[in-house]
Amino acid sequence: MKTLFTDYLPGSWKTLAMRLAIRQSIFLSLLTMLAMLVLYWLVSSFVLVQISSDLEYSLHKLHNIEKQEGQQALIQRLNGLSEENFAREHSHRYYLYLSEDNRILAGSLRHWPDEVIANGKVKNILFEEEDLSKDWTDVDEGLWPAAAMKFSDGSKLLIAQSIDTTEQLNDFTMFVMIFLVVAVTLISLLLGWIQGQTILKKIEHINKTARNIELGELHQRVKQENLSNPDEFDELGIHLNQMLDTIERLMREMKQVSQNIAHDLRKPLTRVQVQLEALQAKSVISPEDLNVCLADLANLSKTFNAILQLGRLESSNSQLAFSTVDLSLLCQSLESVYRDMVEEKGIIWQSTIQEDIKINGDRQLLAQAIINLLENALRYTQAGESIRFSLKQVDSLTSLSIENTGIMLSDNQLTELTKPFVRLDNARSNEGNGLGLSLVKAIAHAHSADLKLSINDNRFTAQINFVSAFKQYG
Repeated sequence: MKTLFTDYLPGSWKTLAMRLAIRQSIFLSLLTMLAMLVLYWLVSSFVLVQISSDLEYSLHKLHNIEKQEGQQALIQRLNGLSEENFAREHSHRYYLYLSEDNRILAGSLRHWPDEVIANGKVKNILFEEEDLSKDWTDVDEGLWPAAAMKFSDGSKLLIAQSIDTTEQLNDFTMFVMIFLVVAVTLISLLLGWIQGQTILKKIEHINKTARNIELGELHQRVKQENLSNPDEFDELGIHLNQMLDTIERLMREMKQVSQNIAHDLRKPLTRVQVQLEALQAKSVISPEDLNVCLADLANLSKTFNAILQLGRLESSNSQLAFSTVDLSLLCQSLESVYRDMVEEKGIIWQSTIQEDIKINGDRQLLAQAIINLLENALRYTQAGESIRFSLKQVDSLTSLSIENTGIMLSDNQLTELTKPFVRLDNARSNEGNGLGLSLVKAIAHAHSADLKLSINDNRFTAQINFVSAFKQYG
């Protein structure tokens, strides 16, 4: 079985947040190490370049002394430079001035290295302890940059520079590099641990809330710490709370729907049961009793069909037969049917239907939505009151509205009316199943429209607003 590094970490360090913190720490450490290596190389290269340039400059300067002032002046100058360099603690420069026959004329070196070429160029030469004067005992041997030049009289001059100071600088740079890498690693781990604990605290709060909700405490919500300037976790909590509010509302509505279904179906089922028990006791079944049972069963079937249709409309996978529908012609045909029914009840009928309004939709569903609104208006409007049926189009907005008097509701009741099986308490004895406006709302939504209910000047208005563009269904 494959073993991971994180398997050996303590419990809290095995979390995703802490693993990310460790990865971040490793990345920063490697990045710091790379930066320090580059800095180390740059510093070393710069110092060596400066030493080489200085050696070449000093060599040419001494050459000018020999050319202009003579050999003795150069010898005096070299002896003085040797004494000055000997007095310095960390800066050692060595000279060797040989005559044409290789006699030592001046300097602090004992002999001329074989690999030195007197061409004025700087080259790294290996100098050992026996190459130095006996007075220079505290100098480390090694590869030193050196430059040599041959003069016109056959004599030659060698200048070498020890790199003790450079090595000390390199050692110090290496120490700083190691210190910074370790410091960055420790600091990044500490910051990662603090950051991880902060993240874990927020995640644990969300998990705790989820566990409480799982145990049935549906009122629990994710606590919001900083609503004025929310971070990603606060936004996640806001969305989770909104989702929980929606779920809780849907569960309440489901419970209410279940109660309404039980209430609405209990009465017809009870009547059918009573009628069947009465028929069982009779030797002969009268047509009237049979018609009562059939009517109750038909109402039950109608209710269940409405429930199924509502479910299909609210399903996102529903396939509707959309085509171009002459909405004006449809409203006119329904008006001709309902005008007589309304006037027979002594209700005043008013209609304003604009011509040649066409939309993309399902003709059968649109007809059902209009019929449901008309039936609803007819049911709650008394004789002497009025129903107003209108269809109009302004720019890209098409509005179909039905107004009637006789209904007085609060804003909260208006919101509840479009929920399944919701009816006015004093209307439960009337015909209907409380699904009419729910179906209208679902049909409107299927046509990218919206149903708006309002009360103004003691008139109840149900209005469907269509837009110019509709979804196409295959």
